[in-house]
Amino acid sequence: MKLTREHAIALHDNRLSVNGKPFEVLHPAEPLFAVRDGKLITIVFRGCGCTLNEWDPEEIEGEYAT
Repeated sequence: MKLTREHAIALHDNRLSVNGKPFEVLHPAEPLFAVRDGKLITIVFRGCGCTLNEWDPEEIEGEYAT
């Protein structure tokens, strides 16, 4: 399932929740870092640094966790 701008996303204990329910992220396949201004922030470590990537809700795919 793809998310839309109407979905409320939050990060708790390094797990994404959508509309208050646990959500398993399939794409992007990067470690979750934060949620800022309604966007998911992921982190990728490279060499001696890291890169933070921003994802709009429309770019996030996954399913509700059971």
